[in-house]
Amino acid sequence: MNKGDIFFGERGSDAIHPIIYLRPRDKNFFIGAMLTSSNSYSDNILMKEKHFKRENSKGTKYKFFFNDTHLVSTELIKRDEWKPFKKVGELSIKGIRFVESKLSNKNPEFWEDYLKTERKK
Repeated sequence: MNKGDIFFGERGSDAIHPIIYLRPRDKNFFIGAMLTSSNSYSDNILMKEKHFKRENSKGTKYKFFFNDTHLVSTELIKRDEWKPFKKVGELSIKGIRFVESKLSNKNPEFWEDYLKTERKK
């Protein structure tokens, strides 16, 4: 996986949202970010169309593209056990910079820990 790849996990009930790959962590986990169309959490960040590539380098359109897409505002520790992953999209350079700028001061955490905080509207 490369930084900015957007994919779904094919295993694991927790892998229902698109995931952005950011960097490796260790042999069992990686650091990623989650995308959603929900604004249920007050700190979700609306992204822009320019943050996403429409097609890959061969000209094939990606299945996932901007559609009122929000970034969940934390870095998440994601499980490699959700493999195989299916790439469905990719961030543009502007998208990678945007995500990194919004998450630069966040400590990676598991989704379960993120949910324990009071982030609901």
